[in-house]
Amino acid sequence: MNRHIIKIMFLILLVMITNVTYAGPEAKMKSEVYLPNDPNKKKVGEECKSSDECQKHHECKSDGEKNVCTEPPRPKLPPGVVT
Repeated sequence: MNRHIIKIMFLILLVMITNVTYAGPEAKMKSEVYLPNDPNKKKVGEECKSSDECQKHHECKSDGEKNVCTEPPRPKLPPGVVT
């Protein structure tokens, strides 16, 4: 009886570990969705007057003397994540 319970618990643990390993890369890929560049809008580092001139999700920010298109900062990884 004890052997059967240990085998069942081991199989459940194995399924849980396998599920976590396969779910990680898929979740990462969904968070890094590729947004195509609009050829009519300015790219990162080019001078701009307003955020409307820059690519989607980019902003026009001051970089010292001039305003340039900048991309948003990447989200911070939680502590303990190995890349």
